[in-house]
Amino acid sequence: MASIFPYIGTAVAIAGGDKLAGDKSYLGLFRHLGWSRGDMKLAAGAELAGGLMMTIKPTRRMGSALVAAASACVLYSELRHGDSKLATSRALVLLAALSGL
Repeated sequence: MASIFPYIGTAVAIAGGDKLAGDKSYLGLFRHLGWSRGDMKLAAGAELAGGLMMTIKPTRRMGSALVAAASACVLYSELRHGDSKLATSRALVLLAALSGL
């Protein structure tokens, strides 16, 4: 199971990088959730850093914790706004990050 974390971390880091680059679809999504651009960039930075840390064993737990914290915050907003499709995929990211702990 441990060999899957580099792939999960890479995927999370890429998604965080997309958000940091200002992908318009992500900006619209976060605005829908009531988040500012700064809030989105903070979550994106946590995803990018945490995802990168998940790719190597010495920092995997720290990275997983960072991704889990960011994902929990976003998931809470998605559930609060009743967006079950987004919440489902975010819940899977959260579960993957928690399994790295």
